[in-house]
Amino acid sequence: MTVQRLPRIAGATNDFGNEVESYGAAEDVGVYEFDPGSSSEPRLPNQERVITDPALYCPVDTPFAPADKCVVDGVEYTVEGEPSRYRNRNAGKSPGSVVHLRRVSG
Repeated sequence: MTVQRLPRIAGATNDFGNEVESYGAAEDVGVYEFDPGSSSEPRLPNQERVITDPALYCPVDTPFAPADKCVVDGVEYTVEGEPSRYRNRNAGKSPGSVVHLRRVSG
């Protein structure tokens, strides 16, 4: 399975010198699987939000970093935190990593 990664460009500024969110060109990244995760609807006054927290199961050397964007099946998510990179210290193998994603709508 292939998803798209849009790497966050740290320190990008607008014409007035204010920091802005900026992302590099989309690049294809091979992953093992996509877990659609769960969603919740926090009860906040005057807001109708849906928060979805899926995950990607990837090779251990996946290039995802915190705050990158990720597009899976046409839906854009934000990478939450560092990927969890698993290593079996007894066998000397690195079977893979988990990339936690988040999408907030509403």
